[in-house]
Amino acid sequence: SSIKNKQIVLDRGQIEFNNSIFNIDFSLLINDSKVPINIDGSIPINKVDKLDLRLTGNEKFIELIDIFADDYFTFKKGDLNLRMLIKGTFKKPILNGFIAIKDSEIDFYNNIVKDINSSIIFDFDSLDIKNLQANSGDLGNIFIRGSLPFYSKNDSDNSEINLKTNKFNLKTDNFNFLIDSDIDL
Repeated sequence: SSIKNKQIVLDRGQIEFNNSIFNIDFSLLINDSKVPINIDGSIPINKVDKLDLRLTGNEKFIELIDIFADDYFTFKKGDLNLRMLIKGTFKKPILNGFIAIKDSEIDFYNNIVKDINSSIIFDFDSLDIKNLQANSGDLGNIFIRGSLPFYSKNDSDNSEINLKTNKFNLKTDNFNFLIDSDIDL
């Protein structure tokens, strides 16, 4: 099949329905990819029952997001490694895994963000960004690090995201921002 001129091949696909639970085992290939995006596990119909999903992929996972993001986001190049385990319920999912990003480039609202490098860790009920660095244009750069909980009842004393930008330019048809900041969220 294809979506927006991007070829999507269902390399492997199995869906079973048993006791109000979907058991799935998918393997998708996007364009000429040799490495599939794999989704494996169980999804309950009842929202209080437990999820059990495993997601693995590479930069083609970002290309899959790119397909559905219209013109607002375009993945240009780079290396990405994704491993995710999703447990818990729909109302309170628990994520465990990581996204490793190396030498990547995206187009965000027609703004090129390049040299993106980072590790993002999903640690059950929080998100931990390890030194995300990127450049925009010739001079601008951005640096993000820190940890935030997924839920408000977590220990928020240890949770903070630090965002530093230097001559980071963000332009659209309606605005043009040059951002120099050091913000703690």
